[in-house]
Amino acid sequence: MSSRSLFQRVWHKFVRAPLGYGRPLPLAVVDREYTSGAWAHFHELPELGRQVLVSGIVAQLHANPAVLDLGCGTGRLAQLFEPFPVRRYLGVDLSPAGVAHARGLGLSRCEFVEGNFETWQPSECFDVILFSECIGYADDPGVLVNRFISALSPGGHIVISHFRFGHWRAHWRRVARFTKVVEAMTLTNSKGQTWDVKILVPLNQSSV
Repeated sequence: MSSRSLFQRVWHKFVRAPLGYGRPLPLAVVDREYTSGAWAHFHELPELGRQVLVSGIVAQLHANPAVLDLGCGTGRLAQLFEPFPVRRYLGVDLSPAGVAHARGLGLSRCEFVEGNFETWQPSECFDVILFSECIGYADDPGVLVNRFISALSPGGHIVISHFRFGHWRAHWRRVARFTKVVEAMTLTNSKGQTWDVKILVPLNQSSV
């Protein structure tokens, strides 16, 4: 390991991370984790509670919504949207392996594309924009969320699910620079794992 990369790791751990900055993963690392099955737990029972909560929230917020799922992974949330009237679902993920798995599910009304959410930009608007277990991998979680606000339809909502790990409180503080909370829920499973799920709107938008 070079002295520069060591310095960057130490700088992130002791300076940037406590301020709420995340740690983006290189594409090769993300792909390797998908192909190795390291993230297969997203399809397992301990994760189901918060996933059902997220899909139910979206169905409650909007009738027949258009949904953008950033960091969609292997398409687990898209599977859980199948019983709900969703007119359009677009999942975006950095990993070709993750996207290939999601496409292989053969889900109706769903499209999956490769894209880095730090730079990818949609050409349409959505009623709900989801960030499920991914804001901690953004360089700045708040900047990430803010750059997609322009892709919200009038009256639209942002829904974020975020596992309590590392400097999770600081991640939320960075998001709060650009959004306000409509509703917040916390879910803990039998393994003691805890997630916060929040419904957000831009600061200049009515909370209704």
